[in-house]
Amino acid sequence: MKYLLYLSFILFLGLQSTPKEVYICNSTASKAYHLKKNCKGLKNCKAKIKKVSLKKAQNYGRKLCRWEKK
Repeated sequence: MKYLLYLSFILFLGLQSTPKEVYICNSTASKAYHLKKNCKGLKNCKAKIKKVSLKKAQNYGRKLCRWEKK
C-alpha cells in the first residue's frame, strides 16, 4: 500500500510540469519572461515578442514577470 501511495505521489508531481516555452520582449532592456502572450508586462514592448524555451529565457538572465507571480 505504501508503494502505491508513493508511486501516485511521484506521478502527481510529474504531471505538474513547468512551461516548456515562454514569451520575451526581444529588447536588450527587457528583464522578464512571460507565461502568456497577452501578459500585462508585455504591453509596453516596442520590439518583437518572441516565443523561446524557458531554459533559453533563463540563460538570457530573464526572471518570471512580476505580474505573473501573483
